[in-house]
Amino acid sequence: MSSNFLCALLILAFLESGKSNSDVSISHSRDGDGQNITCVLSGDENMTQINWEMLRGPNRTKLGTYHPYFGTYINAEYKTKVKIQNKTSPHQSSSLLIKVASKESVHICCAFITFPSGKLEQCTDISKKDVGINASTIKDFTYMEQKPKLGLFGRMGAIIIGTILSLFILTILFYLCRNNNCRRMKSFEIRTYGTDSPSETHAEESDDAPTSQSSPNGFDPSKLYAKIKKDLFYGRLWKSYQGQPKAWTQEATMNSHCVGESDGLIFCLARPEDYDDVMAISQDIYGGNDYLPHRYHSWMTEPGRVVIIARRDRKLVALESGLVVDGGETVIVEGLRVCPNERGCGLAGVIQTFVDGYIKKVYPNVKTKRLTRGDDPGPEKLSKFTLLARRAVVSLMGNSEGFDSFVSGLKEKLLASDGSNSSHPLVSVKDLDALKALLLDSDLSPRLQLPGNAIIQDWQPLKLMESNLQVLARRNLTWFVDGSGGKPLFMSLHTAPYPIPFNGGSLRFNIDLYGTDTSLAKKALTAHLDSVISEIQGVVVVHIYMHQTLWDDLKQFCDGHDTVKHLRDFWEQLLLEREF
Repeated sequence: MSSNFLCALLILAFLESGKSNSDVSISHSRDGDGQNITCVLSGDENMTQINWEMLRGPNRTKLGTYHPYFGTYINAEYKTKVKIQNKTSPHQSSSLLIKVASKESVHICCAFITFPSGKLEQCTDISKKDVGINASTIKDFTYMEQKPKLGLFGRMGAIIIGTILSLFILTILFYLCRNNNCRRMKSFEIRTYGTDSPSETHAEESDDAPTSQSSPNGFDPSKLYAKIKKDLFYGRLWKSYQGQPKAWTQEATMNSHCVGESDGLIFCLARPEDYDDVMAISQDIYGGNDYLPHRYHSWMTEPGRVVIIARRDRKLVALESGLVVDGGETVIVEGLRVCPNERGCGLAGVIQTFVDGYIKKVYPNVKTKRLTRGDDPGPEKLSKFTLLARRAVVSLMGNSEGFDSFVSGLKEKLLASDGSNSSHPLVSVKDLDALKALLLDSDLSPRLQLPGNAIIQDWQPLKLMESNLQVLARRNLTWFVDGSGGKPLFMSLHTAPYPIPFNGGSLRFNIDLYGTDTSLAKKALTAHLDSVISEIQGVVVVHIYMHQTLWDDLKQFCDGHDTVKHLRDFWEQLLLEREF
């Protein structure tokens, strides 16, 4: 008995020695008709993200997220009730202001995603009286001064001493446990083989063995109870019995949203909680112009959208998405990405094949696969598709402060032009019925020379049909058209600026121009830039997509400014299609 007690003490002491010195402190106080919750991370940690969540009974709801590069995201249903503030450097503190009913029992949780400790979380019940922040927290997001670090030789000495002590403790522990339990283990093994069949014994020793038909967990509880009553080595058996269901429960939870396996991969439908893993494999995607950090959460609820992730050994390694459009007959594939250490190994083809098969099962009416690319894949890959169109792209970059003078310069250039098209003003289209009548005009595509008879909105090609107007309506677009008559010669649209990882955090602004009239194209470009001047801040990347005949004139139109410059030379957007 004393030996067992000593073993337990030694194990606890050994585990305690590895405890992290990092901690999260949380407090809340009333702020008018709302609650102000403050979280501070202490310890030597690298913080990568802060998640805020709300608990109402068994329900857990994500309120918002703060990322050092991608900024703050608040779920749409809480945008009027929640405000997140963060210390810009060194990202150790976060504060959330939320409006809830005064007597409502609500827990607010903040979770710091850190390295090396992983997820550090604390919760507070905001229905209780105000709680002061504990002594380890400094008010008003003051950065907590780190404890002095050991020098190189000090750290090496600590590591050596810790290693020696650990080996010494483990040696004593092994010696005591062996002397005390060796005979019992042998006795247990003899009784096990004498009372159980070989298959049942193997099932106890290996998690990978086939489970018994009598129980979903691989154990018959009645036999196990009899074994416990007969066997003196109670602790080992009971621990084994308790440990198995926990792992299987986790496996069942993961598999609840999984849809298949292939080539050593498990394919699952993406969920909001997969966001961190998806961002981890998205390094350098599209040269920092990646839209997915901003759109991932909206993809989770978008009608007709399928997002599938692939995992190998529980690690997320790939993602692809498809959006079903054209009344259910076409899928637009986008978002493909593979984790850096798996690129070039054929994994992209594996997930594409699986996603195609899954979409065929869920949407059996899909006949066409459509996509856009920003590079020329070469004749071999192009031979598998029909090339519907090429569009030229002008790319600009500058600070938001410089765009005011840049747009003013464009306006001056327009006034100095010959004015041959001054009778063609551009008008903004906000009325949905007017927009519907414009887009469903059968003569629109040949008149504006639309690429592949489609509208390509922010890389999503949509045929001009009524079902696709619902997709466009969800995009919060701004439209300008030639207002000189009932048959416009030019049309353009822009997507609201959104954050991207480029250059440590920037804004991306996409403008799509349709038509071949150079004068109207210059007017449209100026009008779109002018309409967002008050919304942009920091570094701004502008991509302008157009008919190839416009590229030279619009590039020259944007030349000659000190703060807004061309980001890339001539490049193209390709529209591809094939049978599905």
